[in-house]
Amino acid sequence: MATISERFSTESMLNAAVENLEDNYLGGIQHLPSVGNLKRKLKAQIHPEADYIKLSIELTEDEGGERNAALLVNQLARDMQTLRSEDEKTKLARRQKFLLQKREEIDTEIQQLIGDTLNFIRENRSPETWYPMLASLLEQHRKLQERLGISEQALHTAIGQLTHYKSQLENLPKQTQISETHNLNPLWLHQREKLLDLETQRIGDSEKVGKSPHEIAALNVQIEDIQKKSETTSQTTTTSTFGTSAHYTYIQNQLIELPPIINGYENETIQLRKELRDSNGELQKLLNQIPENQHTFTQLRTKIELAGSLKEEIEKRYLESEIISAETDVTPNQKGGIEIVDVAVPRKVPVSPQYKLIVILAGVVGLCMGITIALLIEYINHTTNRFQS
Repeated sequence: MATISERFSTESMLNAAVENLEDNYLGGIQHLPSVGNLKRKLKAQIHPEADYIKLSIELTEDEGGERNAALLVNQLARDMQTLRSEDEKTKLARRQKFLLQKREEIDTEIQQLIGDTLNFIRENRSPETWYPMLASLLEQHRKLQERLGISEQALHTAIGQLTHYKSQLENLPKQTQISETHNLNPLWLHQREKLLDLETQRIGDSEKVGKSPHEIAALNVQIEDIQKKSETTSQTTTTSTFGTSAHYTYIQNQLIELPPIINGYENETIQLRKELRDSNGELQKLLNQIPENQHTFTQLRTKIELAGSLKEEIEKRYLESEIISAETDVTPNQKGGIEIVDVAVPRKVPVSPQYKLIVILAGVVGLCMGITIALLIEYINHTTNRFQS
C-alpha cells in the first residue's frame, strides 16, 4: 500500500496521466499547472484499516477547478490499474511459459526413466530378498552403537566420580564434631556455695555476743576474695563430642564400591566393541554381496518419484497462476489488483471561496467589534465624567 501510494506522486505517473488526458480532453487539460506543482498538491492518504488509498488534489479555477482535478485523479487511478495489470500479466505470462517448458522437460524425463526401469526389470528382475536382512542388521548395528555410547558414558562418569571422591577425601577431615553440651561450671558452683556459707557464718557471728570485730573482718575479707574469684570464673562450661565424619565415611564407601562398578563397565564396553566390530563385518559383507543392479533399480525408482513430485508441484504452481490471472480483472472497476471504490465527480459549485460563509463570518465579527467599541467608548466617557466631577 505504501509503495502504491508513493508511486502516485512520481513525475512519471503524473506525466503519463497528463499525456493521456491531453489525448482525450484537449479542451480543458491545457489549464493544468506544471507537473512539479501537481506533485506538491496531490495527496495520497493511506487507510490501513480499510485497506484503501484516498487520492485528492486541489486546483483553482484558473487551473481547471474540480473538473480537471477529478479527471486527473481518475486518470491516475486508471493508469495505476493499467500499469499493475500489465506488470502482473507480463509476470504471469513469463511464469506460465517457464512452467509449461519445465513440465514438458519433466514429462520427457519421466518417460525415459520409466523405459529404463522397464528394460532393467526385463533383464535383471527386481530382487528384494535382502531387504529384511539388511534392515535387521542396520537395526542391530544402531542398537549396539547406542548401548556402546551409554556404556562409555557410564564408564567415564564412574571414573570421574572416583577421581572426585579421592580429591575430596584428601581435603576432608576424618573427625568432626558430633555434639556440644553446656553445663554450669563446678568451680563456680563451689565458689558460690562457699560464699553462701561464709555469709551465713558472718551473719551468725555478728549476732553472737562475745565475737571480736577482728573475726568478723576476716570473714568479710574471705567473702570479698571469693566474690572476686566468682566474678572472673565462667558460669558455664562447654563439652564437645567428636567422632568420624559421616561424609568421610560415605566417600570411603564410594571408593570401595566404585572400582568393581568401573571394572564392570570396562568389561561391558570391551564386549560391546567386539560385537559392534562383528556387526560391521556382517553388514559390510552383506553390502558387498548386493548386486549393483539392485542399487541401480533403487536409483531409477527414486528418480521417478522425485520427478513425479516435481511435476505435481509444477502443476500446482501453474494452477495458481491461472487462478491469479482469472482474478486479475473481476469487475470493470477492478484491474491489476486495484479497485476504484469511488470515482471522482466534479461539482458545479466551487469549493472555495465560500461567499455565504464569508458574509456570515464578516457579520458576526463586525457585530462583535461594534459591541466592543461601544462598550469601550462608554467606559471611557464614564471614566472621564468621574474625574471631572
